[in-house]
Amino acid sequence: MIRISTRRALRTLLCARQIAPSAALSHVPPDSTVLPFARASNALAAVVAVTIFAVAQPAAAQAFYPTPDAAASAFADALATNDHPAMEKVLGKNYGRYIPTTNIGEDDIYAFLGQWANGHQIVDDPAPRHGRKSVHLAVGANGWTLPIPIVQSARGWQFDTPAATDEMLTRRIGRNERAAILTSLAYVDAQNDYRSQMQHYAQKFISSPGQRDGLYWPTAPGEAESPLGPLAATMPHQVAPGEAYNGYHYRILTSQGANAEGGAQNYVQDGALSKGFGLVAWPAEYGKTGVMSFIVNQKGQVYEKNLGAQTSRAASAITSFNPDSSWTATQP
Repeated sequence: MIRISTRRALRTLLCARQIAPSAALSHVPPDSTVLPFARASNALAAVVAVTIFAVAQPAAAQAFYPTPDAAASAFADALATNDHPAMEKVLGKNYGRYIPTTNIGEDDIYAFLGQWANGHQIVDDPAPRHGRKSVHLAVGANGWTLPIPIVQSARGWQFDTPAATDEMLTRRIGRNERAAILTSLAYVDAQNDYRSQMQHYAQKFISSPGQRDGLYWPTAPGEAESPLGPLAATMPHQVAPGEAYNGYHYRILTSQGANAEGGAQNYVQDGALSKGFGLVAWPAEYGKTGVMSFIVNQKGQVYEKNLGAQTSRAASAITSFNPDSSWTATQP
């Protein structure tokens, strides 16, 4: 199970500024290791977290290299010198779909180059890509791989930018799903904190104006913070898909079913959520922001299930925490 310190740190995510879904976990605490290395993940998120669904065709001007190492070095050199013509030569004329031209700061570039300096290597892919040998650039002590394969052809080695589309989507989904698990665990901690103050659990994420009947309420300087931060407003399922917290919707559950420990019961007693609490999380856009859905209750064990193409409809039908045999226990 994830360390409590990390779970509490995740709650600070809900206080951070909203970020683009494609860069969903740039601000995850370092010890949560959503990506293999923490600071450089910001750089790489900036490097590759762009228009995922646009497919770029290799331009005629895109270069071929005698070896994968030569291609990787050309990429690093172009990034280090902020040389746009060189980057176009490395990745093709549509490189801006993969390498943002305006929002990479010096710190991001230095972080990536620092990981490059710490170590980089070419890693063979397990299978050919369209009949051609394919490799990836891995950087840093933990070997994070750039999601743009380098593919061999009769003319040499070249970055296959169209192939990056699926890889970037897969990684985005993986990051979002892990964020949903961590957020679910952070919610458990927040509910326990709320109960320590109010003697019962919260039935909603955001408090009514002037009240403290939800997990978030505004605080003045010097006051103790609420259990969740203001970005809790992006958690409920009523928000638009593009505004969903790290690509997921969340809804509080106030009962449990027969398959939960202790059997079926209503968590609400005399109008207060006092006997327990639950949560269901599901992707705002199935297959784009996530695939798996998650449930958790006060016991702190998260369960996952693929609800399929009709995930939103299936999730809306979940009214109790009820992990039957179709749900599988999971952890970050």
